[in-house]
Amino acid sequence: MSFELFENLEYQNVNNLYKLIVKDSSYLDTVKIQYSRNNPYLQETLNFLIEVNLIKVKNNSIIILDSSEVQMEIKLFKKISENPNYGLCVKSYLNNFLKNDNNEYVFKPDSLYNSLTSHLRNFLITSKKINYIEGQYKIVDTSILNIFKKKEFSPEALKKMQEKQGQIGLEAEILVYKNEVNKLKKLNTTLQVDHISLRDVSAGYDILSYKKNNDNFEKIFIEVKAVSRSNYTFHLSVQELQTAKRYKGSYYIYLLPVDPSKKEGFDLDKILKINNINQNIINNKTDWCIDNDGYLITRIG
Repeated sequence: MSFELFENLEYQNVNNLYKLIVKDSSYLDTVKIQYSRNNPYLQETLNFLIEVNLIKVKNNSIIILDSSEVQMEIKLFKKISENPNYGLCVKSYLNNFLKNDNNEYVFKPDSLYNSLTSHLRNFLITSKKINYIEGQYKIVDTSILNIFKKKEFSPEALKKMQEKQGQIGLEAEILVYKNEVNKLKKLNTTLQVDHISLRDVSAGYDILSYKKNNDNFEKIFIEVKAVSRSNYTFHLSVQELQTAKRYKGSYYIYLLPVDPSKKEGFDLDKILKINNINQNIINNKTDWCIDNDGYLITRIG
């Protein structure tokens, strides 16, 4: 369960972007320009509408997947409830709210949980579903309970969600692999790129490639992470960290932002390629925030 899915999502931004699409859904580029004039977080908001199946993008065209006349707010939360990635987060959060003596649903989280769920909490506040009142959170629109309280997420749905996440990671690796192949072709070398992770998940990296150093070629060991463009958050396993320490400057993490509005599903122009992991990430407190419990790493700023 990842509450980071809701990072940089505000209901008003989602609503504004969807209204622009309904008004003129012909060209993605046009909608992007119009939205960006007055609203922030274009990519996160666009990705969200795609991932909850309100729209899809084909080439430069936007297709509306739900043309019903249902109010946007109701339509949106229904779509969220049908998506295990997002719906499970919302239901899990709402389950914490209990009735008080005034028949109100309230919840007072501890500081750790409040921090971990802050992105979803803020989204629900901007959606005017919950509010912070007198030191606790209160559900101010109980219609959301009707959508989520009885919603069940089967093991099969969770398995599909995990498989989808795994597929996104694999697709990111394949795209990086192809780009490394093209890079070496342009350098006129017979050296071959090797997609190691397809046959050995214990290697601590995904792809073996090469970089040119003066007239010589040196091996590079690439770990690929599919990430959000907003903060490039990724998990670094203990094994990956140890492998990075072993290969030092030859070990690279490629952070490839997910962008379902693009044909490849990723934004190659925004890829980050980082080596010397200890120096450039672990010990770089200016640019990266690290949760040592499992090495959850987030880009700052």
